[in-house]
Amino acid sequence: MNTTASQPRASETCRTLECEVVAYSALRFTPDDVNALRKKSKELPGDLGNSLLRHTDEQTLAALATVKDAIQQFPQATSEYRDWGVVCSSRYLGRTAFAQSLVKFAAEGPWNVSVQVVPNRSLHSPASMVGLALGCHGPCVGVGGGLDGETDAWITATSLLDNPSVAGMWMIFCGWEPDELIDTEGDALRESRCTALAVALQPLTASSGDARMRIRYDTAAPTDLAVPAKKTALSRFDALLSGTTKPLVAMLGGGLRVEWDALPIPMTSTIPLSIGTNEEKKKAA
Repeated sequence: MNTTASQPRASETCRTLECEVVAYSALRFTPDDVNALRKKSKELPGDLGNSLLRHTDEQTLAALATVKDAIQQFPQATSEYRDWGVVCSSRYLGRTAFAQSLVKFAAEGPWNVSVQVVPNRSLHSPASMVGLALGCHGPCVGVGGGLDGETDAWITATSLLDNPSVAGMWMIFCGWEPDELIDTEGDALRESRCTALAVALQPLTASSGDARMRIRYDTAAPTDLAVPAKKTALSRFDALLSGTTKPLVAMLGGGLRVEWDALPIPMTSTIPLSIGTNEEKKKAA
């Protein structure tokens, strides 16, 4: 079902928000690959412990792995994240876990439902976990939550970065590709991959390069956006990475648009952009 999301039009006098892109990474995981991360705490930021990762949502695990890859690819960006913040846009986080919990609750009552579901499968969980892993003391918030929520991440991350006390922002988009389809008991009805895109943003300085992102008012930009969106942030990033689209442009509603000119050059690459399915791995072998 396609609908439209209406937003008030921004004022023509609003100023442009601009920042520098200092690191990025995008990863795709099969369900088996992303769940295997629960036992690999030492390979993820912060080494939070396998006992904690056991209860963590798959989208949060993907976000942690993607942030780690971005840090390893761009070690020159920074090694201190105390004054950084995190904004994460997830899509239907915890849907499977909550469906399974409701079935257990109906069958056996509250004593058979884990208390870990709510704190680990709620909207702010991915941003909070990334912030905890990196030692961030800046704002760590979850935004969106549905098929039209990515717009909130672009605007929130760049707006918070406009605060002088915030040294940088991690802007993260995570979800399932295609969108996860489950039955009433929470079992998957089709194959999907858990995806995450992590982008590190910092305020512009005199030494900033060409890798910049800006949000500005555009009289030609639409006020209403189609829901679900025709393109996700990850698909737009793929086009920018491959050189198919330059610059990356996305309409945010309310007469606003985001533009991303270029990508910083990574120093190293540790994890492939796309992690294939088990069947694809067998064919490759």
